[in-house]
Amino acid sequence: AILRQDHPRVRAVRLTPEDWQEVEMETEHADWSLEGSRVGPTGMVPLPQDEEVYISQLQRRAALLNDEFQMCVQRAVERRFGDRVEFHSAPVKTKGRMREKLQGYAAPSQTSSNSSKQDDKAEDADEQASQLPLAANILDPIRTTLVCGGAAEMLEVVEWLVAEGAVEGLAVVRVKNKFAAKDASEYDGYRDLMVSVMYTGSHNLNIIGEIQIHDFRLHALKLQMHKLYKVKRATRATLI
Repeated sequence: AILRQDHPRVRAVRLTPEDWQEVEMETEHADWSLEGSRVGPTGMVPLPQDEEVYISQLQRRAALLNDEFQMCVQRAVERRFGDRVEFHSAPVKTKGRMREKLQGYAAPSQTSSNSSKQDDKAEDADEQASQLPLAANILDPIRTTLVCGGAAEMLEVVEWLVAEGAVEGLAVVRVKNKFAAKDASEYDGYRDLMVSVMYTGSHNLNIIGEIQIHDFRLHALKLQMHKLYKVKRATRATLI
């Protein structure tokens, strides 16, 4: 699956052999908590110095491709759905917000040899997310929102993207269905569909971006919830 920005077919984040040698040295000297997560004296995960390089790579690629990505999605949606589906563009994710997101990626936890297949699958996902560079896990440096008239229309949009997105230059690599969450409090109770796509832009440059698909009623609610969401996700007061 193409679920990292450093995937050979994406390369929005790039490492040379020398980078890998430095990463290995940084990993050897990292401090680990008893729970298996890297922690610093402030209680936050210390980012390797080179993560700033990879954040810059990703943010630069996002800035270069964002305008044409937005235009590509908008035109494709208008051709297929007319004015039935609302299109809303979004700005490129800032370096500051990228740094915040990196705090959520920790080392894979240690599990017993008799763990279930579900536990093994979760462990594999954790291990992939903890691989350096952490910035390669950020799959929404560019993103856009589509607002639909209801559940049936949301499914129609997703099915269209899966079936025909690649033809539009928007190859689907993952669909995240928040409606399938088992815990009612997960995602703060909010529900939508998040489609990760590999966009191929000018000069054959690639990047993974995100298309969020919302029900119009829930989208209106999300706009009201956003300030509370910013407070919840902030790791310190200055980030609010």
